[in-house]
Amino acid sequence: MNDLDEAVGFYTGKLGMSLLEDKRLGDYRWVLVGYPEQPGFGINLDLATTEEEKVLVGRQAAGLPMFSIATDNCRRDYEAMLAQGIEFEGQPESQPWGTAVTLRDVAGNRVHLSQDA
Repeated sequence: MNDLDEAVGFYTGKLGMSLLEDKRLGDYRWVLVGYPEQPGFGINLDLATTEEEKVLVGRQAAGLPMFSIATDNCRRDYEAMLAQGIEFEGQPESQPWGTAVTLRDVAGNRVHLSQDA
């Protein structure tokens, strides 16, 4: 990430996660977001500090989605997120296994929004 506050705003304000932890550990800021109803799941948001890390921002998962968000209604959530200005790579598509679409976070990372059939 290039801006922790922007990332926190995206994940909490647009993806509906909660800020689970935000602590100063010396010069380091530990930030964790997640869904409270899913204990054990959290995303550590961290700043890119070295040139090597900065080059990788938005590509940490080598072009694949970093994670998936499960939903009971992909099309409903897609429409709600689209109205909030979230960038998608297309529209939800139905497959034999379910319905899914890929979005991008504020750093450009791909996130899969998925509904099982």
